[in-house]
Amino acid sequence: MAIAGALSPTQALRRSRHLDGRALVGVLLTLAAVGGAMLLFNATNDSRAVLVATRNLPAGATLSAADVTVAHVRVDDSLYQAALSEQSMTQVVGKQLAEPVHPQQMLVRDQISTRPSIGANESAMTIPVSPSSAVAGRIRPGDSVEVLATLNKGKPDSKVSVVLPRVSVYDVSYYQRLAAVNTSNASDANPTSQGQISTVTLILTNEQAQSLALARWNGDLDVILLPPTSAPAQAQTANGQ
Repeated sequence: MAIAGALSPTQALRRSRHLDGRALVGVLLTLAAVGGAMLLFNATNDSRAVLVATRNLPAGATLSAADVTVAHVRVDDSLYQAALSEQSMTQVVGKQLAEPVHPQQMLVRDQISTRPSIGANESAMTIPVSPSSAVAGRIRPGDSVEVLATLNKGKPDSKVSVVLPRVSVYDVSYYQRLAAVNTSNASDANPTSQGQISTVTLILTNEQAQSLALARWNGDLDVILLPPTSAPAQAQTANGQ
């Protein structure tokens, strides 16, 4: 008696050619997962680590570690050159903002002030100067300067005293450069591209500010540019000999 349901060799060969639908779906899902993973991998490799603000901050605010975080973004080379990279974190913390920032805003170099920060017990005070009284205008924010005062200028009892032995420059301003006519004299050439220096703003303690104000209204001031650090003691001794 023949077994019911038995297949001939031809029928068995034909049926094996049909693919299981569930297996086909599984293959497609696997390919999609692999493709998605590759796209994610490529996107991650193209992203760059930059610094972004975590909250609203006004101009002049001092950045703390909590105000800045790292974000991975995809930007053009030109934008990335202007942005602050992750490696700039230690250099940015403690600096003041030249412009306000907003949450999740990418920080750029121009937003960080190059001026030195003002301490809790310090203030900034501005004095008028001229090229002849301020190193021909060759003073920049962050420089160390000494301030002298000349009393009774042009009189026999005139004298010069040191008002501030060493203070930091916070900012410098200049007169707007105007077009000149018949400026053939080389001595009239301006040493700076901004124009002639007009004011210098210094970082002072309250006591220093009072001394400077008294000297300003009672004498003529001169601002002297100092080296970043004091001269070595042996050099001073040699000069003294």
